[in-house]
Amino acid sequence: MSLPIGLQLYTVRDILAEDLDAGLAQVAAIGYRYVEMAGLYGRTAEQYRALLDKHGLAAIAAHEGGDDLLNNIPAVVERAEVLGYRYVIFPYLDESQRHGYGELAGRIAESAKALSGHGLTLCYHNHDFEWEIDADGKRGIDHLFDGTELNSELDVYWVAKAGDDPLDWMQKLSGRLPILHMKDMADTADKGFAEVGTGTIDFGAILDAAEGCGVKYLVVEQDSNWKDSPMESARVGLENLSGMRV
Repeated sequence: MSLPIGLQLYTVRDILAEDLDAGLAQVAAIGYRYVEMAGLYGRTAEQYRALLDKHGLAAIAAHEGGDDLLNNIPAVVERAEVLGYRYVIFPYLDESQRHGYGELAGRIAESAKALSGHGLTLCYHNHDFEWEIDADGKRGIDHLFDGTELNSELDVYWVAKAGDDPLDWMQKLSGRLPILHMKDMADTADKGFAEVGTGTIDFGAILDAAEGCGVKYLVVEQDSNWKDSPMESARVGLENLSGMRV
């Protein structure tokens, strides 16, 4: 099992916001070579690419704003071409968007088709709210993936938080699952975030199934609840996940 491991830079967002150059240097120093982007921190795409190149980091994907993904595909394509990634992620739905999943799924599918014409793959990143029943009596997650060809960036934590089984969803989305978000769940009443390999998610089973489901990259992410610091949590996640692959 030798899938490459990347870091979702949202994990260390506060560090990058303070000093992007120094923060990316730290990401590289703890052993990451691949990153998934979440914002440009006031830089142009060209300026950000120069910093990635400086520190030997390659962007494999980016979380883009929903407004651009639905209404400004040329801007999305331009950033991807400069920064060099081929996966574009639809990261989140505002609460106002969670009532008409059927129509929204159609619009996202149109964006995916437009991006594919430029060699880009659009993936939807789930949370747990997509498991709620909408006004049509159907779960949002089913609207998004049933009857569509939309790809997934499956977040295993949020699937488990919704009370579902990540392995079941990996099989369901097999062949449409280029990126897995590896995020652990604390063994606490609130089931908060934990460093990868320290919580309750069965990453061994997930890794065993990943390549067979078409996964190309594993991406460590921890939104909050860091044990010592965001960068240390990123380091622990990489170390533990790398050890599981041996």
